[in-house]
Amino acid sequence: MTTDRQTQTPDARNLPLEATRRGDEAEHRIGHALRRHTQSILPALLNPQEHRLVREHVAAELALGFEHRRAALGMALDSRLQSIREACNHVLVTGKTQLRQQRIDTFGQVYRDLEARMHQLAEDYLAAADARYTRLQSIQAEHLRVREQARQEKAAGDFLDTLDLLMDEFRAILSENVAPRAPERPAAQRW
Repeated sequence: MTTDRQTQTPDARNLPLEATRRGDEAEHRIGHALRRHTQSILPALLNPQEHRLVREHVAAELALGFEHRRAALGMALDSRLQSIREACNHVLVTGKTQLRQQRIDTFGQVYRDLEARMHQLAEDYLAAADARYTRLQSIQAEHLRVREQARQEKAAGDFLDTLDLLMDEFRAILSENVAPRAPERPAAQRW
């Protein structure tokens, strides 16, 4: 003997089949209503409530379709932008790496050459300065010897300061950069 409760509630094993059956049934009814209300004006006149409901749902589906389309387009554009950003970052990083390696190689070699050249200039100058200082001892006039010694000391200081300045300027090359271009401003309009 079965009760009303047993006939109303399907067996748990049959739930997926029941859900599918009811979904198919609802789709069939909706399809039938859509065809009736889009193919003829008569159902709109005979059943205005159903016609209004069909129009509202068609409009809602249309809006949902456009929203879905806009979201899909947004995701596609976002992923394209991300891909372009990744490619640009890759080019930037690899380019910087190569340029910095070249800078290290070039700067290191030029710095060694410059340092050797500066050292040789200093050695040559000091050898010549020693000869001039030795010559100072042979100057008999005290006044001339004092003046020549002051001139020699100033020349030695100037020479060594110049070498230091040249090396400082060479090292400062590393911190020099191209200034970013200022954005161009549109010309002022005259009235």
